[in-house]
Amino acid sequence: MFFNPFPHAIGLDISDLSIKMVQLNNISKLKKGKTFELINAKSTQLPHGLIVNGELEKPEAVRKYLLHLFEKNDKKEKFYKTPWVVASIPDKHGFIKLIQLAKEPNDIIEEDIIIASQKHVPFQENDYYLDWQIVPSHHHDGIQYTNILLASIPKNIANMYTYLLESVGLAVIALELGALSTARSMITANKDYVDEGRAILYIGATESTLTVYDHDHVQFSKSLNYSGEILTTAIAQNLHISYDEAEMKKKAYGLAYSKNKSWPILAEQTDKFIKEIEGVLEFYATHFPVTNKINHITMCGGGSAMKGLDKVLTEKLKIESSPGKVWKNLHSPKPIDIDANKSLRFAKAIGLSLRAASNPFFDNNYI
Repeated sequence: MFFNPFPHAIGLDISDLSIKMVQLNNISKLKKGKTFELINAKSTQLPHGLIVNGELEKPEAVRKYLLHLFEKNDKKEKFYKTPWVVASIPDKHGFIKLIQLAKEPNDIIEEDIIIASQKHVPFQENDYYLDWQIVPSHHHDGIQYTNILLASIPKNIANMYTYLLESVGLAVIALELGALSTARSMITANKDYVDEGRAILYIGATESTLTVYDHDHVQFSKSLNYSGEILTTAIAQNLHISYDEAEMKKKAYGLAYSKNKSWPILAEQTDKFIKEIEGVLEFYATHFPVTNKINHITMCGGGSAMKGLDKVLTEKLKIESSPGKVWKNLHSPKPIDIDANKSLRFAKAIGLSLRAASNPFFDNNYI
């Protein structure tokens, strides 16, 4: 087994309307590669208003739901008690981008990164935490470039989540943007994507993110204006029905064509969503050097299971789009008995737990 100084550390995905946790056991052997078994995966729903747009509006109430999540439901439930956690930060509050420095990797110092980041990071200097990682580099136009993946989070957001987790007795090993977590779970580990790019489309209850993965690493991510909440609210307002009725219609009919009055409302919102996706992919193709065509969109998050959505995206974007297999990078010797659609909701938490179950300081890559 590989050494982990944080035994039984968990991955914790905190969003506006739910908290999800996944705990894995690292049973890897040196000659067989990384292998994990699932210990526990569960979630708790949050009422509206406790967390709004990723900001903790009522931290004391959220604290109670966290404590509830870590309680065992019955004696048969398997869960290793641990203080260690790798937790998510909402993508809408962070920034990720791959940049290039015209220097050899061994000639780069931290000051190079700080100076370069000031040209890219959209936050005021001294108001954010900056993390970076050197990733496989390449030559372009005869010049040696070193690829640097930048990730930044506003200090007030990071501190807010750290204080919350520490208040329930948890020790934060790392905070990570969801785009990196989903890449770790949804991109097949150790697979060579030669001359082809991938996009990871996370659709949650209150947020969506498109992450571009090319040349064996994350290039950048963009938050999009589409979510389960947006769709349900649009149905409720247009049909003058309750929120609960609208939610039932969305789940029952989705984008599978029908004469139900909710279909044109969902179709209109999804057309706007598709234009946003097209804009992101166009930006990548025209603003990044040496890009490959994105030929597959891997979908995850609870919203990706909506009826007909994968077919609509495939047809209108002309890119094959389908929900991914969120447990694949565990290489688990035991079958995981969780419904495929339900599993999609755990994409971020699985990515976080894969990092947590390895050595989180050394194995902080996105795959």
